[in-house]
Amino acid sequence: MPETSGNKFKVGDRVRVKEAQPAGNPRTPMYVRGKTGVIVATHGVITNPYDHRGLYPPLYTIMFEVKDLFGEPDGDKLCADVHEEWLEPALT
Repeated sequence: MPETSGNKFKVGDRVRVKEAQPAGNPRTPMYVRGKTGVIVATHGVITNPYDHRGLYPPLYTIMFEVKDLFGEPDGDKLCADVHEEWLEPALT
């Protein structure tokens, strides 16, 4: 089970995904960069068995309003998993 005690964010926090790519991690989808969402799950630090580079930063599932991502006012929501290094507290 992933370690979650050292997470910077918790479920219910509003966060903004950074637009600029942090060093070494290109795995965040372009359509969520610069967008604000709410954390709905924390997964903690996860080992990386594929490239054996140690641990990934804490991982979160963030829920976004589809209208905020794609401009379609249909009320749908979309969830994406994003590592902590991509996140900052939302200002509003």
